[in-house]
Amino acid sequence: MRIKTNIIFLYADSMRRDLSTCYILEQILNERGFKTLICCRRNFLRLLRLVEPRQLFIVGQVDMFHQQSIQRAAKNHQTYIYFMPAEGFASDAEYVNMYPKDVDYSFIQAVFFWGKNSLEWFEKNRPSGNAKALRRTGYARLPIAREYSAIGGRGGKKIGFVGRFPALNDIYKRSMMRFLVSEKSASERAKLMARQDSEAKAMNCYIELFEFIVENTNLQVSLRPHPNEDVTTYQAFIKRFGERFEIDQSFDVAEWMASCHAIVGMASSSFIDAHEVNTPVICIDKYLGCQSGTLLFDPALEWMYESCHLPNSLDDIKALLLGESLRSVASERFTTLIAEDFRGDSDTVFETIASEILENSLKPKPLDNALLIFLRFLDFVLASLHFVRRNNALQFDYSSYYHPISAKLKNVSAEIRKRVNLALPF
Repeated sequence: MRIKTNIIFLYADSMRRDLSTCYILEQILNERGFKTLICCRRNFLRLLRLVEPRQLFIVGQVDMFHQQSIQRAAKNHQTYIYFMPAEGFASDAEYVNMYPKDVDYSFIQAVFFWGKNSLEWFEKNRPSGNAKALRRTGYARLPIAREYSAIGGRGGKKIGFVGRFPALNDIYKRSMMRFLVSEKSASERAKLMARQDSEAKAMNCYIELFEFIVENTNLQVSLRPHPNEDVTTYQAFIKRFGERFEIDQSFDVAEWMASCHAIVGMASSSFIDAHEVNTPVICIDKYLGCQSGTLLFDPALEWMYESCHLPNSLDDIKALLLGESLRSVASERFTTLIAEDFRGDSDTVFETIASEILENSLKPKPLDNALLIFLRFLDFVLASLHFVRRNNALQFDYSSYYHPISAKLKNVSAEIRKRVNLALPF
């Protein structure tokens, strides 16, 4: 029998993508007297075997709702579930995969969409049954990015390189062959092969640019690996370039981008964060000749090409990096995309989410304090097992012990909380 609790569970699917959203929500709720616990892949389902939280906020993937423990608690009105997609923007064809038809959405209390198009697609194609609220809240990282920009500002002494190499450098060290043989359709295998080819060309280009920057400038090279990459692979560059090379592990991509003079990378949704912090982006896809392969892998990245410089050659890339007039660029089409697909009905993303959660919140139970201490200790034990085993999942899953919150994220949270105005439900 599970222990019923009024502790609000906040699930962050990926530490370096979703943690800041959960952390800021945690601070908002804690200020109002509620107890909260940030969960991750490592501990989430284990904890649900022990406890039955009254409130559960998830930033993650829809396929989590296939879990019977989640469905059971929600359908019995024992747990109120609130969902925000970790990946909330796609082409219309990709929304079919993002929100599968076989998932039961009726037990979700509220779904928080990034923008107008995703909300309208869901309303038209996925009847939500008894779902109480479909909200266009906006992309939570936009207000976060604006605060990082205000704190840091552009002008850093480093060039940032966006890591997008999960096919070649898998976090769990799975081989490319394993991915290839697991795909059942020819079209999916074609996507995978195109992606592998693009990643190999991109890394070769990166290495040439690393050498160029170290030899010809006083700038530092800063590589931010994708959350699904094995970070230890890049220790080879630290041995080779010393202090001129760093592996960025900031909680937020916006914090890192705001500290960079410029960003170099393959097409990525992180270009949106660069746009918000006004850091120029140099996209290497045109030079590599991999634009068609990239769009085969992820059609929605088409729009990212309108928020960056697209040089034709390696010499053009070098010239941009050395040029004093390098500036952030964005087409009118891209600006419209941000307004329609990443901004909510208001700028108060966190206030909207917190107000929904508070509608069904109850004061902490007398034993919730002790239970929270126990659950945090349990998570410490689970995280320590990853640490002892040198399990790369620790770089993906948040631990309050192994990943202390940065001073900048604390400042960002404080600034956002100043603008939150909420009434308590009791």
